[in-house]
Amino acid sequence: MEFGKTSQLYSLNKSTYINLRWIGIIGQFITINSVRFIFDFEFNYIFANLIILIGAISNLFLIFFYKKTHLSNRSAFNFLLIDIIQLAALLYLSGGILNPFAIFLLIPSVFASSSLDIKTNIILIGFTITSTTRPINYKHLYLLFNPFSINYSFIISKLFCFIIWKRI
Repeated sequence: MEFGKTSQLYSLNKSTYINLRWIGIIGQFITINSVRFIFDFEFNYIFANLIILIGAISNLFLIFFYKKTHLSNRSAFNFLLIDIIQLAALLYLSGGILNPFAIFLLIPSVFASSSLDIKTNIILIGFTITSTTRPINYKHLYLLFNPFSINYSFIISKLFCFIIWKRI
């Protein structure tokens, strides 16, 4: 088979994707609210819940308005991009790259690599890299590299922050 013909066969099973997104949305909701109300960690949890709500609304759109059983390459790209933006926004609000859940930013790109074409994968990976280097770290790494800007009980080294970013 030619490469052009096989790359047109890429698609994503809608029901599998919807179920995985519900698992992620429920997990995000439980985690955000547990951290806020059980562990009493101060952050903008209302805005974080609004970001999770946007993910739930996009999932409902996928259920009720997208009638096909498989997502096309373009539709899957759009929804995976929404997932990456949602995760990046949640990480921005909750600790940046030092958040232990930062590794979850890789899930949409890994999921795309098994179901979508190479061009879509490269774009999603590029967007994931950009979202880990720019908006997430801009706020949090400034505070870590400038210990006089906020009263931390401990200082995390620059090398440690770099290693975490490199890990992702």
